[in-house]
Amino acid sequence: ETYNAELIRSAIPNWFLAQLAAKQVKMVLTGEGADELWAGYAYFADAPNPSSVHQELIRIYNFLGKANLLRTDRITSAHSLEARVPFLDTQNTSTAMEIHPRLKHTAGVLGPKGEPGEKMFLRKCFERQHGGVTIPKDLLYRAKAMQCEGTGPNLVASIQNFLSSKVSDHDFAHAHIRFPHETPQSKEEYYYRHIFDSFYPDCDHVPTLWPGGYRAGGAKWRSLTYTRHGRNDLHKLAHALQQEETREPSSISSSSSS
Repeated sequence: ETYNAELIRSAIPNWFLAQLAAKQVKMVLTGEGADELWAGYAYFADAPNPSSVHQELIRIYNFLGKANLLRTDRITSAHSLEARVPFLDTQNTSTAMEIHPRLKHTAGVLGPKGEPGEKMFLRKCFERQHGGVTIPKDLLYRAKAMQCEGTGPNLVASIQNFLSSKVSDHDFAHAHIRFPHETPQSKEEYYYRHIFDSFYPDCDHVPTLWPGGYRAGGAKWRSLTYTRHGRNDLHKLAHALQQEETREPSSISSSSSS
């Protein structure tokens, strides 16, 4: 129950993923919370100092129930699927938040092949074997992508282009009259708001939206990576598993410890 465009974009592929998973299992583990504990979003690369990283992590962690977890709960429940969130284990959360934020400050930090440095401290923890399992470097250092990005670099643009044809210029020009509270700033936002209003009239004050309309919009620093309309540098999401077309799919290798 929201008209938050950023949230809905990720809910669309999440819906199909949950639908597919529910045909095979009754419970799934998700990665919700990892980015809020380990500075996983790309805009953290623009953070001016470790203190600002820590304050931003606290801000978005406290917003989980109104964003990520709201999406996860509604989408999985719609398919009678139970989602569990191991990263949000209370002990793990406490440990992660006690780690000095300088270890999470990723400005200028890159992976071994120049990959974006988000969640670098967490990634490095898994460079060595754990239980005889080694994660291939191509997977371990692959750029973090939100669900609406990871399902295809053109998904968000395709959605926005399609919805632009569903909202007239006249209606959008008068959006501030129809929706004076949290006025839609794009035709995509207008369309989501129109659907929400048709099901929940006069309830536009109920959903809590990100300040500024999107996650990075409420940060104490300005980021050029994310805008209200989505991520700007989609080329950074390309990785070795996509680029090497003739390569066989990577698999997690297992070997015994010496």
